Amino acid sequence: MCFAMLSGMSVCLSGCSFFDGISKGFKTSSKVLSESDLALIVTNAIMDERDVSENYSKIPESQLEGLTYSVFYQYCSILRKSSNAHGTVNAFRFLDDSEKEAYFSQIDSNAGEEYATIDEYGEMDVVELCYSKDHDPKAPPVRFTIAKKDNGYSIAGRYIIDSLFAYAYINHYFDMIDDENADELETVIKDSYASDIYLNSVVYAKANYICDYYKLKVRTHSDDYELKLFSPTHISYLIPEVFTEYNDGFVSKTIDLRKYKSGTFCIKDNIPSSLEEIRLVRNGESKLRLGSVYSQNEIYRLLGEPIMKIPANGVVTLAYRGMSIRLAAEIKNGKWTTGRLTSIVVQNSSEFRLGEDLYVGMNVSELLLVYPMFDQSDFQGSFKNVDGEFVIKFEFNDYGNVTKITVGEAVG
Repeated sequence: MCFAMLSGMSVCLSGCSFFDGISKGFKTSSKVLSESDLALIVTNAIMDERDVSENYSKIPESQLEGLTYSVFYQYCSILRKSSNAHGTVNAFRFLDDSEKEAYFSQIDSNAGEEYATIDEYGEMDVVELCYSKDHDPKAPPVRFTIAKKDNGYSIAGRYIIDSLFAYAYINHYFDMIDDENADELETVIKDSYASDIYLNSVVYAKANYICDYYKLKVRTHSDDYELKLFSPTHISYLIPEVFTEYNDGFVSKTIDLRKYKSGTFCIKDNIPSSLEEIRLVRNGESKLRLGSVYSQNEIYRLLGEPIMKIPANGVVTLAYRGMSIRLAAEIKNGKWTTGRLTSIVVQNSSEFRLGEDLYVGMNVSELLLVYPMFDQSDFQGSFKNVDGEFVIKFEFNDYGNVTKITVGEAVG
């Protein structure tokens, strides 16, 4: 049910019916304002930048919760930008209890024990703006909160102030990416990586990778990112156009900011690792290429005689010390002549590597210097060559050292 905004601060329950005339002014009063009065003041300030100071002055100091004009102005500006996508505001409504619960649950979604939750801001009602003609109904609704205080109401000052801190933090993240400033970006993201595996060099590698990713993959400018959720503990942005992994189309992606209970922030930006083709390397020399067809003689010339060979069901497995390969081959009477290389497994070997940089025994921190975002994908990734798509996976011991590397053809 919407409240249509009429002159004289009167509020009419209208079943979300809309009215063309919206009051831009009423007499300043020092009396305590009702919840609807406060909602109307904030709505008017959001509607028109020219009315912010006038509406701010109408709020008694006792109902400001220490909120300064500057902070109020910034907050209304952010909501105004989000509101512009919908069109012209001409009403507001309070969310009912079930809607409010769903909204707060959205803010707290996937909040582990380490994250702050919305209940620390006390009891609040939620106001949603309504529009005479919504130009983009799929855009996120524009909402703000009114605090309930001792049987009265106030502007949710601490909620607004903390929301602006969170907003400034994630937008500083975007600014540093736009400026390709990896040094400062490292400072912004370091609180997101508390484990011992995240050495300073690893976090810096991540910062550089993030800058490169946005430069190469993100088509939309940061000014056009869509603010989906705006709160002090959880902010969410949608980036409309991002190139797919193999640059064959566009997808959207979401970036989230979460607030830790300690008061610091964490940026949740799922960035895929981009892998170049990986080949089997022996003693520093590239030997085998996934997807290529090799004769038995070629394999033996490149790798030597295997210590074990198992031909069965159209697959030949050749085992070497610390490494094994599989080839799809035609087998006759237990023998094969040529086969297509489909997988490689390296374990307990100092002789074989995958590419120049990947080897058994390397530490997880070393791996993250090679592939900075592998921790976001359970330490696996994929690459393509002209013969197919292949997946690489890593296994670790309790000390974070690589014990096994598997690369094989992607399934499905």
